[in-house]
Amino acid sequence: MFKIEDVLSGDFSSYPEETRKFMEEYTEKLREAIKEELIKELAERMLKDVDKSKETFMNILTEILDNGCKGFNKMSTRTLLNLYLEKKSNEDFMRLFENIN
Repeated sequence: MFKIEDVLSGDFSSYPEETRKFMEEYTEKLREAIKEELIKELAERMLKDVDKSKETFMNILTEILDNGCKGFNKMSTRTLLNLYLEKKSNEDFMRLFENIN
């Protein structure tokens, strides 16, 4: 069994080669799933708000651009998870985590 801290840090050096390969692949799948959910949530929020008012849509777009959209690919797994948990519940994360298997 592996520790979630190792998945978040990406440090698999203490595991055997076969386990290390599995963990690297699993971590990448987890990252992709989290990124997909974050993008979907943001897109849904923007599309919903554009229907309500142009001003609300512009506020969200301004917030994204002002905060320097770093890009999910450059973020650590821990940062992605923190962003995810700011927007979603722990239960949502557990479902996501289970669906990766």
